[in-house]
Amino acid sequence: MVPISIAINNLMKTYAKYPPRKIQSMTYDGPVEICKYQKFQSVREDLQKEGVNIPIPN
Repeated sequence: MVPISIAINNLMKTYAKYPPRKIQSMTYDGPVEICKYQKFQSVREDLQKEGVNIPIPN
């Protein structure tokens, strides 16, 4: 188990340096969920109070 422990330790260090993330894609991934839309709308409203206007994406 000692050799595998060293390999696992080295692998875990790579996760700290290069954390896993979703694969980014330019393809359609489905409709926007209501909760995500509400969060986006909330951020837009907060930014509008500060004078920043972000239009709703089409």
